[in-house]
Amino acid sequence: MSLRLVPLALLFGTSSALAFDTSKLGQWGSLFLDDLTPVIAKSDRLQQEINEVLSQGNKKREDVTCFGMRFPGQWKTLGGYRVSPYTCDFGAMWLQIHASVRITDRRGQPFETITTKAMNNATNVSETNLNWKWTTEFPPEVPIEMREWIGPRG
Repeated sequence: MSLRLVPLALLFGTSSALAFDTSKLGQWGSLFLDDLTPVIAKSDRLQQEINEVLSQGNKKREDVTCFGMRFPGQWKTLGGYRVSPYTCDFGAMWLQIHASVRITDRRGQPFETITTKAMNNATNVSETNLNWKWTTEFPPEVPIEMREWIGPRG
């Protein structure tokens, strides 16, 4: 019986190793909240919370600016694509969304690090294991240039 669990344990033991570290991409890019619909749709609770905050702030989805990590232009197929972590400005609140990012080629072979092979062959991105938090503080991971782009709060 315990021998049957070995493949499952190996799968779970290695699955986190397949997550791609998006912080190494080194670029942030802006996007609209609606651009995050495929990610947000993975959680009914997150969708509910976003709708509540929009309603409380008397805002529309198009009023919300978000930022995500951006694949630089050297990525043959993924250049310009945004991935987790995401930070969204709802006015009085900030939403930070984190997900496990997996990058693969067209055959499903994963890439764990930035390499020339990954930049030339990666074609697919999947984001799973969402977690998020709301804060009233400006998220520290948002770079200075993005803070300047948003402008002062008043």
